[in-house]
Amino acid sequence: MPVIDQTATRPTPAPQPQAQPVAQRWDHRLTYALLALGALAVVAVFMVVQTYPNYDTYYTLVWGKELANWQLPDYDVIRTPTPHPLSTFVGWVMAPFGTASDRILVLASLFGLLGFYVATFVFTERLLGRAIALIALAVMLTRTDMQLLALRAMFDLPFYLMIFGAAVLELRRPRCGWPVLALLCLAGLLRPEAWLLAGVYWLWLGRTLPRPELLRLLPLVVAAPLIWMASDLIVTGEPLYSLTSTREVSGEFGRNRGLLDAIVHVPEYAGGNDSIVTVAAGGLGLLLAVYILRGRAALPLALGGLGVATFLIIAAAGLSVIPRYMTIPSLLLSLCVAVALGGWTLVEGTARRVAIGIAIVALALIGWRAPHVYRDFTKLADQARFIESQHAGLLGIIDAPRVVPALQSCTPITVPTHSAIPVIRYETGLPKEALEASIAQRRPPAAGVLLIGRTFNFEPGTGRANTSKRPRVSARKRWSNKPLPGFERIGRSGRWTAYARCP
Repeated sequence: MPVIDQTATRPTPAPQPQAQPVAQRWDHRLTYALLALGALAVVAVFMVVQTYPNYDTYYTLVWGKELANWQLPDYDVIRTPTPHPLSTFVGWVMAPFGTASDRILVLASLFGLLGFYVATFVFTERLLGRAIALIALAVMLTRTDMQLLALRAMFDLPFYLMIFGAAVLELRRPRCGWPVLALLCLAGLLRPEAWLLAGVYWLWLGRTLPRPELLRLLPLVVAAPLIWMASDLIVTGEPLYSLTSTREVSGEFGRNRGLLDAIVHVPEYAGGNDSIVTVAAGGLGLLLAVYILRGRAALPLALGGLGVATFLIIAAAGLSVIPRYMTIPSLLLSLCVAVALGGWTLVEGTARRVAIGIAIVALALIGWRAPHVYRDFTKLADQARFIESQHAGLLGIIDAPRVVPALQSCTPITVPTHSAIPVIRYETGLPKEALEASIAQRRPPAAGVLLIGRTFNFEPGTGRANTSKRPRVSARKRWSNKPLPGFERIGRSGRWTAYARCP
C-alpha cells in the first residue's frame, strides 16, 4: 500500500513580511522626532520672542498693499531697499491679513528656518552619512546670523532654503533637470546670485541631454532675470532699476568698495559668526571631505566656488561688498566643520590618523571659541528684546489718543531715521509725503509731529541709520531725536515720545 505524503497536501503558508531592521526603524523615528521637536521650538519661539520684520520686509508689505489697491509699488523712497519680484508678490498675498501680516511672516520665516535645517541635514546626510549630518545640524544651530534672519522675516532665508533644496534634489537624482531649475528660478526672483547657478547648471546638463530637451529647459534659466527686468520696467520705466538703485544706495553707505576690497574680505566674510572656527576648522574639514568624497565632492565645490565668484562679480559691478553675498560658501564651510569633527569615522589607515588629528584641532578651536558662541546667543537675545521694545513703544505711541488725530492732520511727521518710516506707513496707511527722516531734512521742522525714540537707531546693532557717503561720518543732525522749542508733548509709550506743534 503506497504511503501518502501528508506534507504534500498541506497548503503552503503565505510568506510573512520580514521585520524592518531596528536601526532603520530608529532612523525614521529619529527624523520624525527631530521634526516634531523643531516644530514645537518654532511655535515656542514665536510665542515667547515678539520680533518683527526688518526695514526691507516692511517695505515689501507696503508695496504689497499698494498692489492690492491696484496701484504700482512706489519705489521712490529714501534709501529704498532693492525690490525683489517674489518678495513683492508675497507682500501682495499678505495684504488681506492687514496689520497682522508682519507677525505671520515672522512665523512663516521661523518655519522656513526649520526647513533650512532639514535641507542642510539631508544634503550632508546624502553625502557623508547620518552621523556627520547630526554634527552638521549642531554646528548650524550655532549660526545666530541665520536665526536673526528668521526672527526678522528677511527674504534671504528662503533664498538659502531654495538653493540647498535644489542641491538636495540633484544629489537625490543626478541631472535632475527641471525641478532643480524651477527652484533656482524662484530663488532668482529673490536674489540674482541664482541666475549664475541656473546658467551653469543648464550648461552642465547640456553635456548629456539632447539639444531639443535642453532648449525646452532654457525658459526656466532666463525667466528670473526677464521677470525681474519686466517688473522694473513696468513699475519705474527702467528695466535695470534694481541694479542702478542698489548701486546708488550702496554708495550712500560706502559699501561699494570695489573688487580688490572684496577679495581681501573673502576669508572674513566666509567665516559667518566665527571666522576662526568656520575658516580654520571648516577649511581642514573641506580638505578631508574632498578626500572622502572624491568625485562626489563636485557639487558642493561647484556651489561654493560659484558663490565666491558671484560675490566678486557683485563687487565688480559696484554693488555692496557685504557678508550676506558670501553666505552660501560660509554655510558650506560650517558643514565642513562637522566633517572636521567626525570625518575620522569614514576613513581607515593613515588617513584615519590624520583625520583624528584634524578632529582634535577642530575640538580645540571650538573649545577656545565657546565663550564667543555664548556671546553670540546673548547678543541675539539682546537684539530680540530691542526689536520687541522698539516696536511695542512705536505701535503704542501711534495709537495714543492725542497722537492719532495729530498724525492725520499735522504734518510733517518727523522720525529720527528712515528705518521707522515703512513700519509707520504699514501700521497707519499714511502716504510717504507725510513722513520725513530727520537725517534727510535740511533744517529743523517748524511744525508737525516729532516721534522721538530713546535711541537714535531703530534697528538693533546696526550703523545703517547713522552713516552717509563716508561710512564713519554720522548722518545725525543737531535736531535729530530731540524735542524742539514750541512743540508740546502729546504722548509717551515705552521707548517713544510724541511731540506736536499744529497750526
